[in-house]
Amino acid sequence: MTLSFRPSDILNMSGNLPPKVPHVFDEAYRGAVQRVLGECEPNDLIGAHQFRGSDRDRALGARFIGRRMQDVPAVDRVVVANGTQSILMMLLASLVGPNRRLAIETLSYPTMRTFAQHLGFQLSPIPMDGEGARPDAFEAICRADRPAAYYAMPTLQNPTTGMMSLERRKAIAEICRRYEVAIIEDDIYSLLPKDIPPPLSSFAPEISWYVLGTAKSLAAALKIAYLVAPSAEAAAERFWPGVRATYWMCAPMNGAIVSSLIETGSVDDIIEAVRAETRIRQSMVIDSISSSDLRSRPDCLHVYLPLPTDRPAQEFVAKVRALGVDVSPAGTYAMDDSPAPNAIRFGTGTPRDRVAFERGLFAITKVYRG
Repeated sequence: MTLSFRPSDILNMSGNLPPKVPHVFDEAYRGAVQRVLGECEPNDLIGAHQFRGSDRDRALGARFIGRRMQDVPAVDRVVVANGTQSILMMLLASLVGPNRRLAIETLSYPTMRTFAQHLGFQLSPIPMDGEGARPDAFEAICRADRPAAYYAMPTLQNPTTGMMSLERRKAIAEICRRYEVAIIEDDIYSLLPKDIPPPLSSFAPEISWYVLGTAKSLAAALKIAYLVAPSAEAAAERFWPGVRATYWMCAPMNGAIVSSLIETGSVDDIIEAVRAETRIRQSMVIDSISSSDLRSRPDCLHVYLPLPTDRPAQEFVAKVRALGVDVSPAGTYAMDDSPAPNAIRFGTGTPRDRVAFERGLFAITKVYRG
């Protein structure tokens, strides 16, 4: 029997937002807003653009990035922007551009295909293993296609949850250096897991553009992301005030609020609460879906589930939707026309609370067990 649901009734587990933690977030955010309004004249704060972010926002952004980098980056290399996508659009337009190539894993962030179509560049998909891009395959692509840049997500890769080892990061960085391939590193999932390798960019900083967004660790609509450019000159060149064709500049109020959260340490409380809730939900996944094929990690916002051969992904997704839940087939993340793995990806944080998450997980498990 096929059930019919209104779109508003469908539980969206195809996204991978951080879980809401209002018991921590609400008070911290209200406090930050009050501090900003108490310390600044509102019209001075938002009366004009703050290109690349104010000095204070860039300094506190550098401190925030320092939790991932081995050294806190120089403030003049930091850009404060309106979310990760805005930064990626700027970098892809200037570092790659029309008729050139971007190296990327065979499964990756779907929006990169949209960027490629919009900006007119080609994708060079890199075969993967459990850690992400295979060095031998990447080097072969560098020889054959001469990509201008490599889009990297070495920590909790989307959609596979892969984690590059320290040795793999060093190997990939060396290949990029050898073939003069710029690194665009999207490290957005890195703030929840602990004891993980340093960014790929650490091993080739002179050719790396490191991006650390807040949407997956604090709240999806904060729309603040930080970029570390290879140099101060490179930051100024790529993100200069004359580039007005996109919305990369952050709203000063947003930048100031996140800066306040960083300065007071409230950002750590929010991240810890998101981490704790994510771990609980991931443990629910492990308890519900007992499969050796399951790819999940305690601090990851999504789950990658390979399916039995007798359960095609598209059919699986349709059956789960008939139970009122949306998940994504692996084909959503495919960067070429090759057959995608027979797998799905679903998020753990989008359901509003654990009761809703449990309902979604029940539907996924029911279809998986057949």
